[in-house]
Amino acid sequence: MAVPAGPSDQHEAHDAARARSAEPIAALSRALESIDGDVSPQLARAVQARINVVKQIGREFGLLTESEAQAALGQGNATDLPYFGLQYRGETLYPGFLFERSPGGGAPMRVRPLLKDLKKIAGECGWDGQDIVVWMTSPTTWFADHGRPVDHLHEPAKVIAALTDQAGTQW
Repeated sequence: MAVPAGPSDQHEAHDAARARSAEPIAALSRALESIDGDVSPQLARAVQARINVVKQIGREFGLLTESEAQAALGQGNATDLPYFGLQYRGETLYPGFLFERSPGGGAPMRVRPLLKDLKKIAGECGWDGQDIVVWMTSPTTWFADHGRPVDHLHEPAKVIAALTDQAGTQW
């Protein structure tokens, strides 16, 4: 049985947490102060949520720069790629799950064929490529396991049906 933490241990933990948050608070303050107009808390939260999603996708799947993605795909294999780019720190980045090994002896990688279908559905429903990337990495009740579409890439028909159902839902 662990010994309960005493007041000094709790104080040290609080100080450590405060020290970890000081840098992000200072950086956010500088960024918000540099804007002439007011920034609503909702907008600030939405921007940070999008940044957090991009970071999480990068940690889990890796993110390729445009030149890295084009090199992996080779000439002519990147036609649908720009649609699915995520903007982060002034760069367009592409999640690793967008790619799969090419059959045959061509380029080592290709954009998953499923993405062409998802792009078409998204366009019909007013979604863009970034919406698709975020949707693919978010849990959904559409799948029996409540998993993410990215975890069902081996079942393209189900991913297409899930997007058709979800993107077509009007609230």
